[in-house]
Amino acid sequence: MSHSSFPHARFAAILLTTTGLTLGLSLASARAQARRFDIDAMPVSRAAVIYGRQADMQVMLRDKTARTIQAHAVHGVMSAEQALAHLLAGTGLVVQSQHDSVLILGATHRAEPVKPDGERIVVSATHDNTLTKRTSDQIFDTLSAQQIRSAPDLTIVEAARRMVGISTLPSQNDGRSDNQMENVTIRGLDNSYNLITLDGAQLASADNVTSPQRGMRLDLVPSSLVGELQVLKTVDAYNDPQGLGGQVHMLSKSAYEYGNSADVQLLGGWNNQSGTVVEPRRENWRVDGTITRVFGKNREFGLVLAGSYQELNSAAHAILPGDSSGDGWAYYGASGVSSGSAINTDAAAHAPGAAAVPVRVQDYAFDDAYKRYSLNGKLQWRPTSRLSMALSGGYFHAVDQEVRNEALSMPSGNWIAGATPDTGTLTQGQYQFGDSVQPETHQTFFVNGNLHYDITNHMKLDLVAADSEAQDHLSNWMFKWNTGMKYSNTGNSEDKTSYSAPYGYSYTVKGGVPSIYLNDLAAANDLNNYGPRYFRDYQYSLQTKLRFLRGDWHWDLGRGFWLGAGATQTMTNVQHTETYNDWAPMAGDAPQEIGNLQNYITSRTGSVFSAPGLTYYYVDPVKAHAVLTNHPELFRKLDETATNKEAYYHLMESITALYFQTGWQNSWFAIHGGFRWDHTFTNVSNINAVTSGGTTQYLPQTRTAQYDYLLPSVLTTFTITPRMKIRADFTESMGRPNYNQIGGATTTSESNGTYTISQGNSNLKPLHSWNYDLAYEWYPGRDTMVSVGLFYKDIHDAIYTRSTLGTATMNGITEQAIISQPLNASGAGLRGLELQLVREKFGFLPGVLKNFGVSFNATFLQGWFEEQMSDGSQRRMGGLANQPNHIYNASLLYSDRNFEARFAYNMTGKYLYYTSGSASWLDMWMQPRAQLDMQLSYRVNKWMSVTGQVQNLTNEGYQTRMGPSANLIQDMHPAGRSLWFGVRFQPKM
Repeated sequence: MSHSSFPHARFAAILLTTTGLTLGLSLASARAQARRFDIDAMPVSRAAVIYGRQADMQVMLRDKTARTIQAHAVHGVMSAEQALAHLLAGTGLVVQSQHDSVLILGATHRAEPVKPDGERIVVSATHDNTLTKRTSDQIFDTLSAQQIRSAPDLTIVEAARRMVGISTLPSQNDGRSDNQMENVTIRGLDNSYNLITLDGAQLASADNVTSPQRGMRLDLVPSSLVGELQVLKTVDAYNDPQGLGGQVHMLSKSAYEYGNSADVQLLGGWNNQSGTVVEPRRENWRVDGTITRVFGKNREFGLVLAGSYQELNSAAHAILPGDSSGDGWAYYGASGVSSGSAINTDAAAHAPGAAAVPVRVQDYAFDDAYKRYSLNGKLQWRPTSRLSMALSGGYFHAVDQEVRNEALSMPSGNWIAGATPDTGTLTQGQYQFGDSVQPETHQTFFVNGNLHYDITNHMKLDLVAADSEAQDHLSNWMFKWNTGMKYSNTGNSEDKTSYSAPYGYSYTVKGGVPSIYLNDLAAANDLNNYGPRYFRDYQYSLQTKLRFLRGDWHWDLGRGFWLGAGATQTMTNVQHTETYNDWAPMAGDAPQEIGNLQNYITSRTGSVFSAPGLTYYYVDPVKAHAVLTNHPELFRKLDETATNKEAYYHLMESITALYFQTGWQNSWFAIHGGFRWDHTFTNVSNINAVTSGGTTQYLPQTRTAQYDYLLPSVLTTFTITPRMKIRADFTESMGRPNYNQIGGATTTSESNGTYTISQGNSNLKPLHSWNYDLAYEWYPGRDTMVSVGLFYKDIHDAIYTRSTLGTATMNGITEQAIISQPLNASGAGLRGLELQLVREKFGFLPGVLKNFGVSFNATFLQGWFEEQMSDGSQRRMGGLANQPNHIYNASLLYSDRNFEARFAYNMTGKYLYYTSGSASWLDMWMQPRAQLDMQLSYRVNKWMSVTGQVQNLTNEGYQTRMGPSANLIQDMHPAGRSLWFGVRFQPKM
C-alpha cells in the first residue's frame, strides 16, 4: 500500500518508530501476599481463568488436550502459590515456565522446559485484556467488562468506538436530534451489513428512524450485562456470513467467573445544552448494576442479574438548510434564473458565474428527554465438569420524548446578484413556524438457551436456541403556521401560501453558512401575520420477531487435527405499517376561529440563528392539539389512503445454513478452513397501488425469492515466537438487503399516457465480498500489544436505486413506463490499514511513572463504489457510505491502588453521509469530528469508590456539508458537554 494511499502515512511511520520508547519488556511481579480465593471444582481451562483474575496473574495452558482435566476447588485465604498447589494437586499439571507474573502450565511428562519458540498458548486467564485476541484463530478485537466500565462512556456503542477500525454513527434522520450514538460502523461498513449477537444468538431489530435494518441498535444493550465485547473482523465458516465489515459478539457475564459479587454504580449530572430551548434545565441520571451468585450443594448453580436505567435530558439549536434531500441550496446563473431540479444540475453548478443561493433556510430547536432501562437475568447449571447449561432472558426499553421546533424561510421571485459571489437578494418569500412532537419507543424482548456437553475428552456438542422480538413505534404530531395563507375547501391537497415582498431577503454566506436579512423584519416578527397551515399525525410501527436455532459439533482428532460441523436456522417475521392523518383549516371563518400564531406560542422565545433579528416563536403543541380535538368542525381531513396502504408490508425470511470446518496446528503454525452453505427464502406481502384513468385500486400482492451461497474461508496463523504472530486470512462474507428494500410495496400511477412504477425488489441479492487480511501482532508483556493489520475487500452486487424507461402491461395493454426500484449494481471496494499500541502500565519506569499507561490506535480507509445516475451516466464515488477516511483513538491512563484517571480522545474523519443520484454537488459529507472525554475515580474503601466524568470536554458538534467542494452547510448540530458525578459500590458477598 503506497504512501499516497493514505495521507496520514507519515503519522503512522512516526508511531512505529517510537514504539520502542513506549514499551518496556519487564512485567510486574505477582503479588505474594495472602488473599481470598473462591474457585469451585471445574475443568482446569475455566479454573485458570478465575485463578488468574483472583491472583492478578496471567496463566496459560500449553496443550489444548489439557483443557478438560478437572481442577480442585480452592476456597479461603492463602498465598497465590498455595492456591495454585491446591488447584493442580493430582492433575498431572505443573508450572513449566514462569516469567514474573506469567505462568505456563503443562503436563509432568514434559520434564524439560520447552524452548520459548515452542510454546503454544491455548487457554489463558482473562485478566490480561489482550489474551482473548492473542489466542484466537481469527482477527478480532475485544473490550472486557473492566475496560468498558473504566471508560468515560454511556453505552456499549460509545465504548466500542475506542477499538481500532470502529466508528460510531448518530441518528441519520436530519429531522431528529443528533444526541445519541446509535450504531457502529466496522471497517467502513455500517450496521446494516454487520451481524450483532448475544451469547451466540442473533437478536431481533426494529428501527424506523432510518430504513428498517438488520443490525440492531447497539445503544439499547446495557453495558452492565456484557462481560466481554468482541468485534470479529474475519468471518469463518462457523459464523453467519452477514458481516461485510465484521460482526459484534456480546458475551454476557458468568456467575462462575465472578463468584458471589455485586457491582452497582449511581451517577447524576447534566448537559450544558439542557434548558436552552423551551424546557427548563433538568438533571441526568444513570444507575446500573450486576449481582452474581453461585449456590447449590456443590455450587453447581449460578445466577446473574443485571439492570440499568438512564435518563438523559438535552437541548440543541441546529441550522439545517433544506432537509435530508439537500434542497436548501440552488444555483443561479447571470440571468437570475434557478437551475431548478433537473435530472442532472452538475453543469449548472459548475457554470461560469453560477452562485450557490440559500433557498430553504431553516432552524431546528430540539428538546429531548431520553430514557432507557433494562432488566436481564441468567440462570446457569453445571452438574458435572462435562455438562453446563444456561437460560437467560431480558427486556430493553427506550423512549425518546423529543419535541422539534422549526423556523423556515422559503423565497420566490427574482434573484439579484450581490457585490460578491457570497451575497445576493431574493425579492419575495414566505415564512413558517412549526412544531413537531415526535416520541419514539423501542422495546426488545429475548430468551436464550445454551447447552454445552463434552461427549468425550475430545468431542463436544453445543446447542443454542433463542427467541426475540423487537418493536419500534414512532408518533409524530406536526403543527404549522405560515405567512400568506390561501384557504380552499376544494381538492385533496394542502392549502397554498402566497409569496410577498416583506418576506424576501438579502443574504450572506460565510464559511458555507447562510444568514438572511428579511426585507420587513417587523412583519416577520408580527404574530398576527401567521395563519394556521396544517395539523398532521404520523404513526409508524415496525415489529420484528426472530427465532434462532444452532447446533455445533467439534472433534479433536489428536496430533493437532480437528473437525467441526454444524447447522443454523433463522426465521424472521417483519411487519411494517404506517398511518398518516392530515387536516387543513376549512375556508371562510375557520382560520380566524382557529387563530393566528399569537394564540399558540409558549411563554419562552429564542432567536433564529439563520435570520438575525427574528424572534424564534416556539409553538405550544398542547394548545395546537386541543383546538383540533375540541373543534374538529373547523378542519377538513385530507384523504391519505394511498400513503397508508402503500407503506404496509409483511416479510417472512427463512435462512438455513450448514457448515463444515477442519484444521491442523502445531507449535508454530495453525491453519483451518471450511465451507458454509447458506440458503435464504423470502416471502413478501404488500399492497400494490394501480392508478389508471383517474381511478386507483389497491391490490394485495405476494412475491417470493430465494438464493444460495457456498462461502469458503481459510485462516492461518504463524507463531514466530510465543509473543509474536502473523495472521493471513481469506474469507467470503455478505450483507443481506435491508427489509424495506425487499419488502417495499409497488405503486403505479399514470400521467398523459406514461406510467410510473416504484417498487421494492424481493429478488435483490446480498452484497458479497472477497476479503483478504494480513496482520502482525506482538505481545511483549501483560496488557501490552503492538499490531498492524492490512485488509482489502472486493465487494460485488452493491445495491442502489435506479429509474429506467421501459414497458409494463396494464389491463392487457403494453404501455410505456418509468420503473424505479433497488437493484444490484457493479463493483465496490475497500482497503485499509489498522495500527494498535497498548501498554496499560509502564512497570519498568521508576516511582509514580510506573502507574501510567497509554493506548493508541489508528485506522486508515480508502473505499469506492460505482453509482449509476438518473440520466444513465456512471460515476465512481471516492468512499463508501458512512466510511471515514481515518479514525484515531488515544488514551492516557493513570492507575494506582486507590486512584484512577483516564483521558480518552477520538477523531473520526470525513465520510459520505448521503449520495445523490441526480447531481454530484448534492452529495452530503459528514465533516471530521474530534471528542475528548475524561474519567476520574477514587477508591474510598474496599467496597466504595467515587467517580467523575466529562464527556465531550471541548463541546464539539456535528457538521454535514454539500456542494461542488463540500463547502456548503447542510446541517450544523451542537452535541453539548456532559458532566457526571457518582459512586460505585462493590460490597463483598
